[in-house]
Amino acid sequence: MTIAERIAALPTAVNIAEPFSGRLTQGASGSRMNGAGQAKPDITEASTLRVSLYAVDASGYDKASAVNKQWRKMNTFNLLDVLDGTADTSNRTLSVQELEKRLQEGSLLDEVSDTDFDMLKFEFSGLGFEDGTVSDKFRKNTEYLASRYAAMEDRIKDTCTGGERDEKLSRLKELYQNTLERMAREYVGTVGGLLNKYGVSGEEEKLYKAFKNGVNERVSEYRDFLKENPGFAGLEGTKDAWLLKDDEYIAAKLREKEITSAGGRKSAGYSLHDLDVLGQYVSSLSEAEAKANTYELNEERMGLELAVLAMKTDILGKKEGIGAALQATLNHTLRGYINVFLEQFERRLSENRKQAYIASDIQGNAGLDRGRVWDVYNKTMESYHVTKDMLQAMKEGAEYGKARYFERMNLGNTKDIYRYRNGIGYWNQTGILINEKA
Repeated sequence: MTIAERIAALPTAVNIAEPFSGRLTQGASGSRMNGAGQAKPDITEASTLRVSLYAVDASGYDKASAVNKQWRKMNTFNLLDVLDGTADTSNRTLSVQELEKRLQEGSLLDEVSDTDFDMLKFEFSGLGFEDGTVSDKFRKNTEYLASRYAAMEDRIKDTCTGGERDEKLSRLKELYQNTLERMAREYVGTVGGLLNKYGVSGEEEKLYKAFKNGVNERVSEYRDFLKENPGFAGLEGTKDAWLLKDDEYIAAKLREKEITSAGGRKSAGYSLHDLDVLGQYVSSLSEAEAKANTYELNEERMGLELAVLAMKTDILGKKEGIGAALQATLNHTLRGYINVFLEQFERRLSENRKQAYIASDIQGNAGLDRGRVWDVYNKTMESYHVTKDMLQAMKEGAEYGKARYFERMNLGNTKDIYRYRNGIGYWNQTGILINEKA
């Protein structure tokens, strides 16, 4: 019997769902309304469609996670066995408590200690930066890769011998190196690409080498810790000693230890921490550039917000643990970003004028006056350089920017420029914030 014939012979699915009787209601984003007009939690927040399948994106891996994984492994079936009706489904009725008891009694230790390369390959496939952003996932991804590799390597060395040991270690190393290579390339493609866009060129090879060296050093640190602290999980001799055979559990415990990195900073190079900071920095710049609204962001507000970015960059570059190479790169990137930002904003205004739907769109998208942007920017930065106080500089810059904004609003047909007409709310709110801080 062919697979198609087997599928055709299976029972027909029947829809036993109640007819849909709900109705759509308009409410705030991320919430729904009840009959009284009160906001209720949006149940889609818990939708499995929004939950990543990769372990790296889970909040943590604990004993409950390990028990659930064993249940899934015991109830994984071959499709052909299901079609033939020979799949063993007896374990599906096993409760979590019963399964945990069997694990504690040692009757399932062979399954627990099984080296599952297919699953590891799947988990490693979820690591990387192929979506074009680094944001806050750099440390999470690199730590997961290093800890899982070190933990499984340690498990193989502890449980296998001879040719089997060599074969598994070789296979594991190849999987790790392939994943590391891909992650390094994706990081360089994302971060290096943005650096080039903002006028910082020639950093790709440095970033690539620093990424691979940094993760390899992290693996070595985890190896050393496992070697020097064989009982660090505190499970030997307890009923939960079976967890010691689960490399994913050991890897999670390694990450919880937050083992301090020795750093091994190369001269004039980037550390793994530097790469994390740089990735988040350029990602935030790209997001800010994309969100710039030509219908609200007027020159005075732009000057103030760019100055705030410059002050944050200066403070970031002086933080403990930031290398000289990163500090220089941050400063070069900031200067390039401001120029690109202004050019891109001006280009959008020009495109809006060319695609005007009504006559007022021409004046509504009037060209950018860079002089007014730099006026507020320089005034704010002058205060920062004198006071060394970011909050004080923001206060003075906001006061100056607000005065300049209303000054321009009284000139000619400025009120017909969309970004000025729509920008009054920002400056009124800024006034409130200034008074509160004062």
